[in-house]
Amino acid sequence: MLPDISTLAQLQALDADTHRLQTRLAELPKLLQAERKSVEDLKKRWDSSQSLIAANDRERRQLEGDITLRQTKLTKLKKQIEQAANEQQVTAFQHEIDFATAEISKAEDRILELMEQAETLAVETKDHEAAHASALKTAIANFKAAEQENKSGQATLGSNAARHKELLSGLPGQMSTLYERLRKKYKSGPIVAEVVGGACEACQIDLRLAFLQKIESEPDGFFLCEECGRVLHYNPTVKAVEG
Repeated sequence: MLPDISTLAQLQALDADTHRLQTRLAELPKLLQAERKSVEDLKKRWDSSQSLIAANDRERRQLEGDITLRQTKLTKLKKQIEQAANEQQVTAFQHEIDFATAEISKAEDRILELMEQAETLAVETKDHEAAHASALKTAIANFKAAEQENKSGQATLGSNAARHKELLSGLPGQMSTLYERLRKKYKSGPIVAEVVGGACEACQIDLRLAFLQKIESEPDGFFLCEECGRVLHYNPTVKAVEG
């Protein structure tokens, strides 16, 4: 491989690493945002469970208070029915007694339902609390790791940029211009492509026979793929193995 092509290959590998790193660092905020939202959603579930427990408790207390009031009223009605002066008053008092008794029964049934719900809610709330705590702990660790990864990545990007400049400056002017043009066109590479099986390894297009023969006769020559414009590298050893 010609020294200049070797430099191009080094630049290609360096820029591929830079591209990969830039992509990763660009993804970090999105990944952290998704994790933040997941933690927030778990917190909302936990808060919702706690709200349901509070509402359950308020309703039970309200029903217990209503039962106490109705039982007090029921006691008075039973005394009043004993002192009724006529059958009409007895009927009226009995109607109120029956109504109060039915309402107390409804309230007691509802309290039993609420007690069963409260047991289920208590388990769910505990699970939601544990899930939130676990997710929060993981998120904090991931945020710290991401911060360190970003710091390290930025340092590597700086180092890669300096090395890129150094390698590029060592190339002839026309070749450095060619590389920069190809790099803009093929951001993720490759820029240097092997000649494999009579074709450009990058675009997979077969080379013209005359062009291929010229490349094979000048293994140290500088050639560009007629289809994609990439720098071609021919390795006679590979040709021998293929043969």
